[in-house]
Amino acid sequence: MVQSNLNMLSGNKHPIFILSQCDIGAGKSGAAQGPQAVKDELESIGLVINEFEVLDNRSFNTVNLSHDYGKHIEGIVEAMQVLNDKVVQSINNQRFPIILSGDHSNAIGGLSGLKNANPDKTIGVIWIDAHADLHSPYTTPSGNMHGMPLAALTGMDNQEMQKNAVSEDLAYYWNELKQLGLNKIAPKFDIKDLVLIGVRDAEEEEWGIIRRMGVTTFEPQDIKTQGIEQVLQKTLSTLAHCDILYVSFDADSLDPTISTGTGTTAPDGLTIAQAELIFKHLMAEEKLGAFEITEVNPSLDTNGKAMAKVVGQLIATGLNC
Repeated sequence: MVQSNLNMLSGNKHPIFILSQCDIGAGKSGAAQGPQAVKDELESIGLVINEFEVLDNRSFNTVNLSHDYGKHIEGIVEAMQVLNDKVVQSINNQRFPIILSGDHSNAIGGLSGLKNANPDKTIGVIWIDAHADLHSPYTTPSGNMHGMPLAALTGMDNQEMQKNAVSEDLAYYWNELKQLGLNKIAPKFDIKDLVLIGVRDAEEEEWGIIRRMGVTTFEPQDIKTQGIEQVLQKTLSTLAHCDILYVSFDADSLDPTISTGTGTTAPDGLTIAQAELIFKHLMAEEKLGAFEITEVNPSLDTNGKAMAKVVGQLIATGLNC
């Protein structure tokens, strides 16, 4: 075990780990345990974390108005406001947020915080995930909010492909999510400044947005034929005009043979070697404003704490530790 004291990243970034323990946006519980499990793994391999904040926002799952197409949305609005505020505070204190979150709805709070701390900056988003997460209450087949963060952040209701009747209450909370933060900024970024890497399990409503808006997308076959380094080069070139980058890495972007502890696996995912290159390249990127890792669910892990171990090792690789 090599002791590594994490003080600074490239570009004079002073990291702070934010553990957002909220998983009420997922269809399966248990991802709230993921942030702490990953932190434990980082410490077990000798990474000394000097600054971290634990947001125990699981308690916000106290009210549910039975929104079939936006489950627990009230609690998510409250929890994501807390995460938003912590990210804003961290950035204002000259810290670089590394967000370990429960389910992927946490990206609403994380990316909103980055935007609210930088209201005049153009944000580019690199979304590494098996899923597109572009559903809204108007299109969702499940009602699970972890399938909707990109729609909330880009303000894409996609009513052109609406199939659900959305109540007045649900529409209110959905709009609260879209304009999360003191500045009420919406959208948080332009969907044309989004790059999807590893997407392979999306519904027609999501593909409709991707095609209509011309979203840059790298599917598994693209990664195989071009190589992950070429994909990353093209990604950064596509987002070169952006001032700041937000990276979100979902554990289910990895192949199911690796992602043994996450809620919604899909075949033909990333290899460890590909993921290592992603973390190395993107964590060293000068424009990186925040990096989120999400959807590690120890309660579903078929191999002990293997998923947390893999993610911990990836983070350590990205931090050159």
